[in-house]
Amino acid sequence: MREVYPQIRDLNAEVLAISTERPVDLRRTVERLGFEYPVLFDVEATVPRKYGVERHGLTVPSTFILDRLGKIHWKYVGTDVSDQASTSELVEKLKELGQG
Repeated sequence: MREVYPQIRDLNAEVLAISTERPVDLRRTVERLGFEYPVLFDVEATVPRKYGVERHGLTVPSTFILDRLGKIHWKYVGTDVSDQASTSELVEKLKELGQG
């Protein structure tokens, strides 16, 4: 995601990551990986449950494109913890939505 973050911003979009890690662990992860976008913590996994991406106590990597009103226009829900949306597909979807 870091590699395409400038492209995403150029498309007038924003990345918001939500992690279920404890704040102290999340802070280390963010520093280690050098995220430039906001990363929020949700230790109780409220958001993953609401969006249907929490399975047996684990959050499945997922990507959603929402508009300013919160309507979901596209989503990718991984099948396991290593399955994530391709960043190129995400950028293409944002471009398509920006043209509509």
